[in-house]
Amino acid sequence: MLSFLDEITSLSGLPFDYINNGFRVINLSNKAVYIEGFTALIDVTNFEIGVKLKKGVVKLLGDNLKVKNMNLQTIIITGDIKSVEIC
Repeated sequence: MLSFLDEITSLSGLPFDYINNGFRVINLSNKAVYIEGFTALIDVTNFEIGVKLKKGVVKLLGDNLKVKNMNLQTIIITGDIKSVEIC
C-alpha cells in the first residue's frame, strides 16, 4: 500500500522531493517524531529541539525531549511532545 505522498507522486508524475521540499516529518502520538531530510541540529534542550531542513526549520516543544536516534538524514526525537512547528 502506498503512502499518501507516494500516491500523489505516482499520480502527478512529479518528483517526491518537489512535493515535500525534500523532507518528511511524522508525529507518532506526541511521544516521538521522525524527521527525514534534516541537515543539522540547531537547539537541543529538555524543552526545545530545533532541526534545520534544506528549506526551513522544524521546532519541537515539550518535556523530556531527547534525540533517540540520528544518522546522516534521519532523526528520531522522543519525549512528551507539545507542539511541532515547521517554519
